[in-house]
Amino acid sequence: MKFKLSTPVKALAALIILTVLAGSSALTHSSTLAPTPVSAADGGTNVASFTKWVTDTDFPVFPWDMDGVVGGDVGDGSFIGEVLTRDPEVANGQVTKIVASYGFEGSVHSFTALVEVRQNNETGQAVIKGVVTDGWSEGSLVHGEYETIAVCPIPTPGNIFGTTCFQGTLRILPASPQ
Repeated sequence: MKFKLSTPVKALAALIILTVLAGSSALTHSSTLAPTPVSAADGGTNVASFTKWVTDTDFPVFPWDMDGVVGGDVGDGSFIGEVLTRDPEVANGQVTKIVASYGFEGSVHSFTALVEVRQNNETGQAVIKGVVTDGWSEGSLVHGEYETIAVCPIPTPGNIFGTTCFQGTLRILPASPQ
């Protein structure tokens, strides 16, 4: 199952993300891009792990396709995603902002999230914020991180960057009562 978002859904989800992120502090210093530890004491937060890599055959034309594997509370399964936009920020190019669609197709749960990623290009670490747009926990906010791995510890078929992959976690935050 390929996770795709229609243009109106992408626009609405992007607006939601921008609204959510507007209330968050901007990440401009490398020290703010360190991964947040995952704890069982997250109070109802579900955690999905992932390893992903870029597989796009017409790179660098957007969107860029991504494949990978998932685990954690979604169960073992597949990661299918798209990098929709990439914007190296003016702050000396140290941080790159990416908007992407992350698809988690686990053996227990499946969902799609529209996320904004801010990657520190010096450390290879990134923070992720977004919203679940479809499937399990639809409407919930997500927060996570990943680390760039130069030599991925698992096979990465179709990887256009050789052995480079990105390993991380995505926390699905409990939905607010309405």
